[in-house]
Amino acid sequence: MSNILRILLIIAASFTAYWILSRIRKHKVKLEDAIFWVCFAFVLVIIGIFPQILYWLANLLGIMSPANLVFLVIIFLLIAKVFVLAIKNSQLEDKIEVLAAEVALAERAKEKEREKK
Repeated sequence: MSNILRILLIIAASFTAYWILSRIRKHKVKLEDAIFWVCFAFVLVIIGIFPQILYWLANLLGIMSPANLVFLVIIFLLIAKVFVLAIKNSQLEDKIEVLAAEVALAERAKEKEREKK
């Protein structure tokens, strides 16, 4: 890997880490999501500083190109994150349905009380 490409990779990884951390602070992300994104940014910075790790892992796993290893790992992590978010989304939809039913029942009870008066 050329020194210019390595420097660009370190700069891009550092900028990504800074951007992720600033977004986490600004939007008050939940702790478990923040940990995932901070670890993701940390791994990008480590790969930028020590690209030899990718070459070693690619060779160990029998993957032809370290770039393919990067794509494989990132795609796997993002698919896992999407799955976790889908589970959370389903749970929130269930809670919304229950809350909507409770609100409807409470409004109906209030209407019946008004009719009795």
